[in-house]
Amino acid sequence: MDFLKQDKRPLYLKIKEHIENLIEQEIYKAGDKLPSETTFAKKLDVSRASLREALRVLEKEGKIIKSQGVGTFVSKPIPRFKKGIEELFSVTDTIKNEGFTPGTKGLDIKKEQADKSLAAKMKLKKNKKILKIERIRTADEKPVVFCIDYLNHNLFPIDSESDFKHSIFDLLENKYNLNIKYAFAEIIPVTANHLLIDKLNVKKNAPILCLEQMHYDNQERLFLFSKNYFRSDQFQFKVLRKR
Repeated sequence: MDFLKQDKRPLYLKIKEHIENLIEQEIYKAGDKLPSETTFAKKLDVSRASLREALRVLEKEGKIIKSQGVGTFVSKPIPRFKKGIEELFSVTDTIKNEGFTPGTKGLDIKKEQADKSLAAKMKLKKNKKILKIERIRTADEKPVVFCIDYLNHNLFPIDSESDFKHSIFDLLENKYNLNIKYAFAEIIPVTANHLLIDKLNVKKNAPILCLEQMHYDNQERLFLFSKNYFRSDQFQFKVLRKR
């Protein structure tokens, strides 16, 4: 391919990046078998030696798997973030701890009246308003979590002018002296609908992990109900079970 020849980097690196792009675009999906070296090299108009070196690096990085006598296959993506679900964590801290830069996009804050279902979940009286915060959390500018948070601002004087671009936990603890004690969590596997496709930049029906949590403070007050949609190719949750 002409564009490979125009790039001044070592050829195997250009081939490697091109194959990564083909995988990213799902031209070759997880589990797909790649063409034979001869066919692939001819298709890319490169030497088999350069292609072989590119495939060697991709295999070392875990992006492809070679099976002797069978062929070369695209690996399933390895999650970048692996968390114990027993730990109450903020998305911001999780991203930071893995060496990435956390960010926020699409921040939308508004006060709205809780519907019947939400009012029941948050133990609110009829017609009470809550603060709804929607935002996309990013790692090195890549969308990884879509967050919907419902704050019971009737418990403390928080308002829509507060800084919600970073950790809500840090904001509540440091600015509003709220002592976060624990949360009840439920993991719900879902597939990407039109909203999540747009927010998380994923394909239709991509697997998503929805983490629903009810957060309580040290006075046993339910102050936050959250629905966080995690890209399953980026996050993996674990739990320690004992007998």
